[in-house]
Amino acid sequence: MKRSVLYIMIFCVAVTAATYLQAQNNPSTTSMATYYRCVQGDAARADTIFSQHVVPFFNAEKTAGRITSFGWLKHWTGGEWRRVFYMSSNDPDKLLDSYLGLIKMAESPEHAKAMDEFDRICSSHDDYTWRTQTGSAAAGTAPPRSAFAMTTYYVCNAHEAEADYIVKNFMGPILNQRVKDHKIDAWIWNEHLMGGKYRRQLVVDGASPKALLQHWGSLQGELQKANADLSNRFTQICDSHSDYIWEVATQ
Repeated sequence: MKRSVLYIMIFCVAVTAATYLQAQNNPSTTSMATYYRCVQGDAARADTIFSQHVVPFFNAEKTAGRITSFGWLKHWTGGEWRRVFYMSSNDPDKLLDSYLGLIKMAESPEHAKAMDEFDRICSSHDDYTWRTQTGSAAAGTAPPRSAFAMTTYYVCNAHEAEADYIVKNFMGPILNQRVKDHKIDAWIWNEHLMGGKYRRQLVVDGASPKALLQHWGSLQGELQKANADLSNRFTQICDSHSDYIWEVATQ
């Protein structure tokens, strides 16, 4: 976790914190995520470093109430990203405080050598900041994650707010029914605040890759059957995407 990257992430949170506070009358979760490209043969060493040096820090941050959740995800299938680190909070000021604490921890003599090794293994990355729009859990809560998650990262046009409406009012009830039927465990729809080209993110938790792939394989057909016009309109707005399945290694 390069310290220069941490300073950039701090800038991102500081610039947007006022917007979060002004716009949100109800609890809303903000997440900062870093998507790593790692040397595949050495990625297990990065897992160990994260477990030994970062997890204890963030467990203490959760206990202190500065963050609501964090996680370390391992690539199961998908594109070039091999690992994901995320941290979430309902209070952007506390999220910033937690990241400041991470900088201090990473630069301390006790941890600096290991964190430099981590940087050599996972030497490039993409940073995003997301805000939850809707999902199966109550707003502002952080239920335990399932063992696996399928994440679809969408590229959308200027009508992305319309896509949000379609997800909340059309796709959401269908996904909620799948949670009730135990086909999936949970889902979240996130909007982009800062980062790269992906403007929206659908995260679906499930017990296994098989369960997630069965869900994904049948979802489009169910959406078309329920309302082909809305299904097609969503695809017109968010017309390309990248799919990953992640193992939730730490939370």
